[in-house]
Amino acid sequence: MKGFLYFLLIFIITGFCLDAHAQRDTEFWFAAPDNSPMNHGSDGFRDHPLLVRITSFDANAKVTLSQPANSNFEPIIVDIPPNGTETLTLANSQPELEGIECKFVGGGISPYGFRLSSTAPVTAYFENSSGANPDIYSLKGRNALGMEFVIPAQNTFDQMTTWNWNVVPNTFLIVATKDDTEVLITPSNDLKGEHPAGVEFSVILQKGEVFVAEATGLLASNHLYGSFVSSNKDIVIMVNDDSVNPPAGPDLMGDQTIPNEMLGQLYIVTKGFLSTDYVYVFGTVDGTKLYRNGDPTPIAGLDKGGLHRISLTDYSTYLESDYPVLVYHMTGWGQLGGAVIPPIECTGSNIIAFTRSEDSGADFGIIVFTQEGNEGNFTIDGNADLLKASDFQNVPGTGGGWKAANKMLNSITSNAPHIIENSTGLFHLGTITGAGNSCRYGFFSNFATLNIGPDQTYCKGDSVVLDAGPGQDSYAWFDYDFPLDTISTEQDIKVGDTGKYFCCATYEMCTPSDTIHLAWYPLPQPDLGNDTTVCPNTPVLFYPGDFAAYNWFDGSTDTAYESFLPQTIWVEVFDANGCHKSDSVEMFNFPKPPPIPVYHD
Repeated sequence: MKGFLYFLLIFIITGFCLDAHAQRDTEFWFAAPDNSPMNHGSDGFRDHPLLVRITSFDANAKVTLSQPANSNFEPIIVDIPPNGTETLTLANSQPELEGIECKFVGGGISPYGFRLSSTAPVTAYFENSSGANPDIYSLKGRNALGMEFVIPAQNTFDQMTTWNWNVVPNTFLIVATKDDTEVLITPSNDLKGEHPAGVEFSVILQKGEVFVAEATGLLASNHLYGSFVSSNKDIVIMVNDDSVNPPAGPDLMGDQTIPNEMLGQLYIVTKGFLSTDYVYVFGTVDGTKLYRNGDPTPIAGLDKGGLHRISLTDYSTYLESDYPVLVYHMTGWGQLGGAVIPPIECTGSNIIAFTRSEDSGADFGIIVFTQEGNEGNFTIDGNADLLKASDFQNVPGTGGGWKAANKMLNSITSNAPHIIENSTGLFHLGTITGAGNSCRYGFFSNFATLNIGPDQTYCKGDSVVLDAGPGQDSYAWFDYDFPLDTISTEQDIKVGDTGKYFCCATYEMCTPSDTIHLAWYPLPQPDLGNDTTVCPNTPVLFYPGDFAAYNWFDGSTDTAYESFLPQTIWVEVFDANGCHKSDSVEMFNFPKPPPIPVYHD
């Protein structure tokens, strides 16, 4: 096993470092899972209210929330001032859940996926804020987008089975961000809709549509951990575990997960406020070895989709693997919450904006880990006394190179923006809001490499904008054919040619980079033929060829055009890729013959 410092040095030198503001973005996709509607005594229902909480940084943000596949949803538009917060209520009663929650109905496809866009970078999370079954789902912006995923879930506790609560089995929701997205799913256990375990099947989704993958039972053994999902276009995935039933009583666990390309090999997990936490590690490559706390003997071998569970009673733990893995953490405060954990390879933020959820009587705490030397340089809303160096402990197996803290901060007010900042380095932040019968747990740190998106093919003559995302100290764009010439030093560039393009950024000690390949679709070739001359009032039929759509000069859209008049005739045609091209032709009439005089004697 390679040691911690060696691994970190290799990642810094080779540039496989991660974006420092992964959840700070201008576009977020998500979907609202279905949960038990049961009225739980004085605590109310278990499936609402449903909220979206948004926090801005130092610029005004105009935010639009829409459902691209549901024309009945009226977009919500709000203006958030600098360093402000806004809570959007999606549903405050059970009738309002119609058109919001994604339930398994029919073939499992729902039109209720959400797109949240902003004119300036923000952080956002989706929340089930019910009194007895809450959790938060941190939205990860572009870093949630991908085309290959392993699905996380816990396998320790069954869901509530003893009472008739109409509990929804373990679920993951696949949200399409583009039209004609083909998704391949290999479930680890049987899915509703007659999809047996281990048998791959496909679905086609349009932009904003959601496929609801739901287990067939409420036992932990029925859960969908280790399922695999791939697609031909970017998707995002929400995971959901309704009314998980440990000894403390049933509670919700959920999060938005990240694609395999965003995973890492080094992780720190810091225990929350339970006596025992559980950590679930999922393999993405057969034969992966997993190590813990610097011990050279692996604690597990993982195959693709394989799961290793760790019972965490120590303050924190350090995990290494020889191939990328996904880490899912179950912790809480009285009851449970779940969160996907970010890898630590050269990652972190030096400033994070968040909003504390409102929960009467609940405690609020944070989980923080950072490299040695940063632990004494935190401020929360400008106050240096809320998180001090003395609050941190060494992370085992890192030689004192990493420090971790979990601390109650009940002085942090609800429904207000808060800023946690470090003046010397990067850190990761998780928040836990909990009481005896509820818990909300989510991570607000970075989750991904510099991400300029997947390879693209577009129409010749058009252009595309390549965006490296906000938050870096500097940017440098290059064309692979001319590697010594910097194209631009801006966050985004407009490109109208084919080839490979490379972006290298800097942030703190990191040099994250990404490459994209651009190609052209061939343009359609309409052919109206040669200019033609005919006798007056002679009809001529013009047919440019077989294409997906037509736009004639007079506004008609038929496949062919018949003309009787001398004129210029043109048509613009479109192929299945949306590419277009025009052709024109002139139609003339033969001149009338001169009149022949007729003489009469």
